[in-house]
Amino acid sequence: MTTTIEDNALNTELQELYLITKQWSSDLQFIHNESDILKKLYQKHIEYEVNKKHIIKFNSIEQQLSRLKFKLIHLQKRLEPLTYGPIKEIKLSLIEEHQVLNHEMEEILMTFHAAKNELIGHTLQK
Repeated sequence: MTTTIEDNALNTELQELYLITKQWSSDLQFIHNESDILKKLYQKHIEYEVNKKHIIKFNSIEQQLSRLKFKLIHLQKRLEPLTYGPIKEIKLSLIEEHQVLNHEMEEILMTFHAAKNELIGHTLQK
């Protein structure tokens, strides 16, 4: 079987999608770690009611992180065999799933940064 230019381009695109999902996994781990650090740092430094509100926000974010991590692992498992072996069949659902996860990643990053900035804003008001 000869490899065509289209096969090489597709393989490159699949590898790129796989690497993007690996980067997302790292991003989610960073958010999780930073969230833990922020909760611990600010636990003693802001009023109880404000702290409680932020803990609820960060717990919600962590739940979203867990769901997103599961989806990313699932997508990575679907992409990985396609990046190193002969491409047998690719369904459009793979690309659609990647796009949905891209949107969810953008949302969780914005949500996390907004919550983090709000928490820091409360601290600076003291």
